[in-house]
Amino acid sequence: MNCLLLNDRGSDLGKVLESCGGKLTRMTFEEALRAELDAFDSFCIFGECGVPDPRLRDRLEAQCFQKGKHTFAEALLSFGDVYCAGPADTTRSRLVALLPEEEGGAPGLAVGDLLDDGGNRMVKPYFSVPGMRVLLAYREHIVAHRRWNAPPEEMQKDSAPGLWLLGDNVMMTSFTLHNFIRARYAPSQAWKRLIAFIAGWLTGGTPSRWPESVVRYGVTEDLSDDATFDRCRREAVERGLRWLRGYLVDEGRGGVREGLRHNVDPEGVQTTADSIRTDCTGEAAGAFRFYGRLTGSEEALAIADNLTGLVFGPMMRKGGPFDGMLRWTDVGWEVCYQDDAARAVLPALYDCYYGGNRERFPDVCRVLDFLVRTTAKDGCRQPRTDAPFLDEAGLRALAEAEHGAPSAHYNAYYHAALLLAFLCGGSETYLHTARRGLETIMALYPDTRREQSETEELCRLILPLALLYQATGEQEHREMLYRAAEDLETHRHPFGGYCEWDTGYKANCSRESNGECSLLTENGDPVADLLYSVNWLPVGFATAWRVTGDRRFYDRWRSIAAFFLKTQAASCDPKTDGSWCRAFDMDLREAYGNPHDVGWAALCSESGWTDAEILMGLMLPELFGQTDANG
Repeated sequence: MNCLLLNDRGSDLGKVLESCGGKLTRMTFEEALRAELDAFDSFCIFGECGVPDPRLRDRLEAQCFQKGKHTFAEALLSFGDVYCAGPADTTRSRLVALLPEEEGGAPGLAVGDLLDDGGNRMVKPYFSVPGMRVLLAYREHIVAHRRWNAPPEEMQKDSAPGLWLLGDNVMMTSFTLHNFIRARYAPSQAWKRLIAFIAGWLTGGTPSRWPESVVRYGVTEDLSDDATFDRCRREAVERGLRWLRGYLVDEGRGGVREGLRHNVDPEGVQTTADSIRTDCTGEAAGAFRFYGRLTGSEEALAIADNLTGLVFGPMMRKGGPFDGMLRWTDVGWEVCYQDDAARAVLPALYDCYYGGNRERFPDVCRVLDFLVRTTAKDGCRQPRTDAPFLDEAGLRALAEAEHGAPSAHYNAYYHAALLLAFLCGGSETYLHTARRGLETIMALYPDTRREQSETEELCRLILPLALLYQATGEQEHREMLYRAAEDLETHRHPFGGYCEWDTGYKANCSRESNGECSLLTENGDPVADLLYSVNWLPVGFATAWRVTGDRRFYDRWRSIAAFFLKTQAASCDPKTDGSWCRAFDMDLREAYGNPHDVGWAALCSESGWTDAEILMGLMLPELFGQTDANG
């Protein structure tokens, strides 16, 4: 079969069609104007959300509608009787399979299967035309993981056609799919089944090879071997730091950019998140500081100093009632989130406590003093404070309130910073505040105020509970640590991460599709959250191991470290290589999850929360001098 491929620029789909046997001829629209179209048996048209020249369109439609040749049209604003609006963004929508195989659907795709296409563009038909059979449809706000178990009428309600058949010989999409690998469409196997169906329909053949993935995940070596594990761990740290370097501003003097957003355009270009966040800046400083301490790298230590200088420089308010307040971002200038502020200063505390460097300790205390002054009587703070809406009386009211937010999401790392500052020789007020806050949270446990999931709360509690036990030595606090750690183990996946779980679906973002959204759609989804949950565990488990001396915490640190070695992105694109993304499906072993979050969806890579926290956790035992189970 001789297939004419129009307007291809070296696409993934074009490579698949080449592998199907037969003959494949590539032309631009301009070249096709002068070509004899009768010589071709089928046509594949990449419309790129436009239309071909009317002279070419007329001839193509004659081949298709009069001579009955198989024609695949991708993202054409108009073809035959189909007339579309657009283009529109698909980021908040998902493709759902509507047609079973026995009715003409793609083999291997069941009704309700979901396919996600990053930050694509689509051209929505204004109306249905006679003979249109929809195979895939776009629906907004689908709260499901890999399959949507809804009645057919619900799937079709308020949907937009994504892939459809017109009669027996015309197949059209409203969206671009020609670079389905380059643009990281997921789940990858579901997309390959769909593409194999399209390719076979066009050429009569079967794909014999697939383009190489642009992103692969993790090592395949046996990490149970100590030497292999340690080598792979060090290599992962090197690659992770190279990735972080790519987001530094002026060698860290201007901070670090937030990282990568979820959105990947149809040509495979991922959107950069350019905000300068104080928490990301402080966390990145920690990653470079740890590396510099362990290797003697003067460059890494200089970068750490630059980043720390921004945290305690322009990003910290000085003087007046807000003295010590850390700004959230370069845009959220007058906003303070205490857990973010705490994570910005924790690396300086690690350096003080484990490295003996007290240079920044007074600055840290200044930050913590502001937070303590605005903490409620139960030891917890409200989720955030906004300086423009607070005068001195308003600040006093925060401290006089009976209750803050009893949530690890908002307070756990704040409490951890207070405890570590106390252990560094800081005020007893730090210990008392942290103790009250953690005991408030644990009194409600496991029904704390959750944001993303129950798993997130458990992951965030490991570090502060370990430090609480270290600070007090009380059996009650040790039991709290072990209870949270053991409860977390019930969500462990065989791949090494921890599944998102939310008993009763009580978290604010659980099963949501508007605003900030949990990755959790149903308890039991095999998805790990590397932004809000498991990213905290390497530092947490390493600290618990050091505090308790319990081999079980070493085993859990090593297991979660191995998980991160198996999920780190490898790519020829330096924007991605060495990073970790938010969502990882541990059954599929690829980046995939609910893509609806308004700012930090499945494919995002956060320079501080995710990458720097993981990197610090991979290095922390070595910084302790504990590099094996007997350390």
